[in-house]
Amino acid sequence: MAFLTNEIKLILASHIAFYRRHPWLMALFILGFSLGSALLTAIAGLNQEAKSRYQESSALMTNPVSHLIKPLTGEEYIAGELWLELRRQGFTNAQPVLRGQLKTKAGRTLSIQGVDTLLWFSQSQPKHSQNSQLQKQEEQSNSTSNSLISLTSLLVDAQFASRLFNEAGEQLEFELNKGQQQPDIHLVDDIGLWAITDLANADYLLSANGQLSFIELLQLSEQQLSQIETLLAGRAQLVDAEQQEFDVLSQAFFFNLTALAMLGYIVAAFLSFNAIKLTLTARKKLLTQMHLLGCSKSGIQLSLTIELVAVSAVTALLGTAGGYFIANALVLDVNRTLVGLYQLDKALVISWQWGNVLLGFALNMFALAVILIAQAKYLANKGQWAFYGMLVATGLALLWLVNYAASEFQALLLCFTLLLLFILLVPKALSALVAIPFKLNNPLNQWLHADTRFHIKDLHIAIIAILVALGSAIGMQIMVKSFSNTLNAHLEKQLSADIYLRSETLNHTLRNELSALPEVALLSVYTQSEGKLNNLPAQLASFGDSAKHYQHISLTAGGVASVASFANNGCLANEQSYIKFGIALGSEVTFTQNATQFSCRITGFFYDYGNPSMFLLTLEQRLKQAGLNSKPYGYSIRLKTDESVAKFTERLVGEFNQDSTQIMPNKVFKQYANALFDDTFVVTKALNGFILAIALLSLCTSLLSLSANQLKQLVILRNLGVTGQQLLIMKLLQTAGVVFFTALFAVPLGFALGFALLKFVMPIAFGWTIHFSLDLATLVFTCLTLVLVSVVCAYLPVRKLIRVQGEY
Repeated sequence: MAFLTNEIKLILASHIAFYRRHPWLMALFILGFSLGSALLTAIAGLNQEAKSRYQESSALMTNPVSHLIKPLTGEEYIAGELWLELRRQGFTNAQPVLRGQLKTKAGRTLSIQGVDTLLWFSQSQPKHSQNSQLQKQEEQSNSTSNSLISLTSLLVDAQFASRLFNEAGEQLEFELNKGQQQPDIHLVDDIGLWAITDLANADYLLSANGQLSFIELLQLSEQQLSQIETLLAGRAQLVDAEQQEFDVLSQAFFFNLTALAMLGYIVAAFLSFNAIKLTLTARKKLLTQMHLLGCSKSGIQLSLTIELVAVSAVTALLGTAGGYFIANALVLDVNRTLVGLYQLDKALVISWQWGNVLLGFALNMFALAVILIAQAKYLANKGQWAFYGMLVATGLALLWLVNYAASEFQALLLCFTLLLLFILLVPKALSALVAIPFKLNNPLNQWLHADTRFHIKDLHIAIIAILVALGSAIGMQIMVKSFSNTLNAHLEKQLSADIYLRSETLNHTLRNELSALPEVALLSVYTQSEGKLNNLPAQLASFGDSAKHYQHISLTAGGVASVASFANNGCLANEQSYIKFGIALGSEVTFTQNATQFSCRITGFFYDYGNPSMFLLTLEQRLKQAGLNSKPYGYSIRLKTDESVAKFTERLVGEFNQDSTQIMPNKVFKQYANALFDDTFVVTKALNGFILAIALLSLCTSLLSLSANQLKQLVILRNLGVTGQQLLIMKLLQTAGVVFFTALFAVPLGFALGFALLKFVMPIAFGWTIHFSLDLATLVFTCLTLVLVSVVCAYLPVRKLIRVQGEY
């Protein structure tokens, strides 16, 4: 055993000495796996942070929330007596939260959250980072002001300072009831979206009269849950913290980001694959000599295993650190998307997670095992059989998935099957092309042809990496461009009103007066009810009492809404209801809100991009008669031709006393809508950029290493009289030809991936059907960039050789 240990130490020492002589190989090896795991751990960290933040206590409790008591659907508050009853019955882990908004006299809003601050002050070692940060800021504030923050103070995140203070640093006053005292504001870091104050102070500022927004519960037994449900019957609803709408609605968003990050990992693995191949080739003689000198095969294999495990651990740690910085760079964009589309109400704060190190380590070990198996002699001897076996299996899988893919996983598996098919075919196609015998009279052309045939296998890794990255980039570009064009056309029709007047209350007098104005062609009122359909989140809404108020809705079958759309208790559903949730045309559905139900017959489906849940449209009168809790959002006003939007806006403010901040012209409203949807693709574009950068790095290293191996041959050619210009032309032609050939295959791969994303992934994951669009200029620019980078990589070694020869 001692001998084996000394043997392994000796072999490992020789490996370390090898890496000291070839540091760029070690750097390349580590860089590949580090970059790949960085992308994966970044997305995993964002996903986990979003879920934990959503389940984190708003009342500053030290343990994660297990259940919440929320108002009945459609209501804003619950009675404060409920919390008192829970306390009287022994539920001490029930903590109340009151939320609302304050408005400054300058028209700026601030969201506040009232909690039991005595609970916060009494916690000696809070577990949550947010709570710890609050205590840290509290201590800093105490040391600065030498006085305790009072229970009537507002703790506000420093990012909102511009909303609450003027340029002179003076605090802006809030619009409060007569006689109410203005609160003191203390700016702290990382509080989040909600300003924090004591529950009693929040009740005072919001004039809530003892009402609560929700109550948080933790560590409940089945018996306690049953008791609480009995107590809440008809007064509030008990919700499991792990089954809230956020988890249901955001799954597809993070699933797609994870799939894209996995693609980046695969591209980065090819970078490490190239380094491993070069390393094993360079050490082949060294390992053979060790075996001849007495080192056992088991010792050599064990030392290689130790080396790879150590490298996997190091790259996992570096990758997690990189993922931490990437996640922090993307967190604002992800947070805007989650807040805007998925109802997340807390700001994400990325923290270090050791679990991501284990994730990166496991993935790196798996990738290394696959790489080593691929290098095995047995597999190399059976290469043809393995190739044809994988080709047949991939083809059959592709045919099955095209016809039967029905889940998100199967839709993304279709994309990876397309990638695998091209990965198998393109290197073979390139090898077959250069193997075609050509009758060339020029000796240099003969050498170039022979050299390309000889080194083509060395370029396979770079070819695959650039194929996957460029194909994926084109596919993602097609998806983003197609969604952008489809969304613009959708918004152009759906947001067809000239002016949108926001209002939280419906004023019938104002409605009748505006409708009667000669300038107004049509006035519609948007009213919405929250509820469930088949026990899943859904909305029921109306625009007016007749079909003319629904002409801006685009039906998937073509045309617009008509009288028949609402005849015989008919209603319209968004296409998500049909594609993702299985609602059939002509079926009777029941919309449930608390104990109230609304039934209707589905007469058609309409496009509804950006909405992750089911959505029904009915006539206004039916919505009123249903007895549902509904919320009006405002008026949409369509003016007659040639009427001035600016003049009518002035009339709304002057004659009808409407708040100018609540009046939004069509152009501004579209800008807000487009900004919201653009945020959903910021992260996608960023990840796509990372993947392309990794592929470019892989291409550069492969070409540079190949050129280094060719230097001896180039020196011989140079000594035989070949000029430096001729060497440059040959190398540039060889490299540009290989990359251009790969790009020719990457373009159809990108088209195939774009088609799969639009026709399978988007409908299955989100329920949206999107029309195919192509940005030809971006596609050409991307391909030319790759060719240019490859030419530069081929140019540098030859230029160095020519300089050594003294030509320059």
